[in-house]
Amino acid sequence: MEHKKGFRHNVLPHYLSVLTSVVSLADIAICACGQELSETEEARWRDEVNLAYMEIQEAVNDGRKIQDDVDSETEDTPLKKFQDEVESVRRNLQDVEMDLILQELKKEKLRDQLQNCQAKLLHSTETLNRTNALKAEKETFRNMGFGLILIPFIGIPMVLSSSREVKRCEDLIQKESKAKQELEKEWDQEELNLKACYEKIKELKQKRVECESLREKEKKLLTLEGEVAVLCDTQREVGDHLNYLTELKGPLELLHRQCTEDTFYGIKGVKGFLQNIFTCIQQQGFDTEWLSDCRLHTKLLELEEKIPKFNSIYNI
Repeated sequence: MEHKKGFRHNVLPHYLSVLTSVVSLADIAICACGQELSETEEARWRDEVNLAYMEIQEAVNDGRKIQDDVDSETEDTPLKKFQDEVESVRRNLQDVEMDLILQELKKEKLRDQLQNCQAKLLHSTETLNRTNALKAEKETFRNMGFGLILIPFIGIPMVLSSSREVKRCEDLIQKESKAKQELEKEWDQEELNLKACYEKIKELKQKRVECESLREKEKKLLTLEGEVAVLCDTQREVGDHLNYLTELKGPLELLHRQCTEDTFYGIKGVKGFLQNIFTCIQQQGFDTEWLSDCRLHTKLLELEEKIPKFNSIYNI
């Protein structure tokens, strides 16, 4: 918006002077009605040509300065960097959400494994307790057999039978104790794994909180994209209007060269240059939005009224 104001403030006054001089040239040509100009009229004609050429140069130069400012501001915009930053945060948030889902699934699996291990450990403990109780019972029975050893047909079978049972219990206790130790190691490992999983989930949730700045960043990005879009539109419009002024400068420069004291041989000799100036102004010109000065509209309307008269007089 500032660039548009700068354009209106710095460029359009020169353009208004150009239009004013062009309208004056049309007036002089129409009043001459195809005849030679008097010295006074020729001097006025040359003054208007010089003024129009000087003003169009100023308009083009000031327009280029504004264009350079717009180009520089467009190049310096942090949009690309901020877009990359937002995209990075967005990807990080997606990764965190995915990791959280995976960790939650892993947590449930580890909890199931831990419960399963706990059940096995409880079963192993119960088996050991029963086997130890059975062993103690058989040892008591064996000791009773030793007490009845004097009665061989009673004591000896009792000792032999209970000894075999004690040995079987001892083997089972040894096997079950080893299994219990393995289960306890497994239990400890599963607990560590579950604890690590909880820590990972806590860490990921903290990262998710940090990534929640994404919403604010996205809002800021939308604002910045809107500002850059306006800036790009201004850049395009300034470029278009500068192109128009540059094109208008062309026939004005040619007219200026043909209107010096040594080169000017009357309006008929330069009518083609003047017609090119009229055509350029008619066919191109500025967008209505940029022509905020009512004097510009007035001059354009005046020129529109005079062009048919000029064409009629000079057979164009």
